[in-house]
Amino acid sequence: MQQYRVGQILFLIADASKVVPIQVVEEVIRTTLDGKEKTYIIKFPDKKETTADIKKVKGELFKSKDEVKNYMIENAKSAIEQMVSLAEEMSINVFNSSSSSYESAVYEDDAKQELVTLDNNKEKEEEEEVQPVEGDGIIRVDLGNGKFGKINVDNLNNAGAPQWTYYF
Repeated sequence: MQQYRVGQILFLIADASKVVPIQVVEEVIRTTLDGKEKTYIIKFPDKKETTADIKKVKGELFKSKDEVKNYMIENAKSAIEQMVSLAEEMSINVFNSSSSSYESAVYEDDAKQELVTLDNNKEKEEEEEVQPVEGDGIIRVDLGNGKFGKINVDNLNNAGAPQWTYYF
C-alpha cells in the first residue's frame, strides 16, 4: 500500500470527467492476530465532510496535480489515436480510400505540392512497374493503397501450387 501523511492532499479520478481533491485526515494502524495493518481515512470536499477508508475509494489516486494531468493527457491521446485509427480503418473499408489521399486532395494551397507529388509518383511507378522485368522469377501484385506484394515463382511452385505457365 502507498504511504501517505496526515494532512496530505490527494487527487482522485472517480470517473472520466472529474478530478476530486481529497485529504488524508487519519492514519489507522490495526493490530490483529494476523499482524499489523495500516490504512488511511480520507475526507471529501463536500458540505457533509464525508470521510471514508482509502481502501474503499474507487478510482485512481494521485499524489500531485502534475501526475493527474500527465495521466489524463496520456489517456486522452490514447483515446484520440484509437478514434482516428478506427475512422481511418473504416474509411479504407467503406470508401476504399485512405486519409492521406483525402488530405492531399482537400487543400488548395497544397495544389502545387500535389502536382510535384503526382509527378514523383509517376516516376516511381515507371521505375517499378507491376510486372517490369521478364524472367526475374518474381511476380509482383498490386494490393491497392500503394502496397505491392512479391511472390517468387520457384517458392510458389515448391509450395505445392499447381504448375502454371507464367507470362512475364
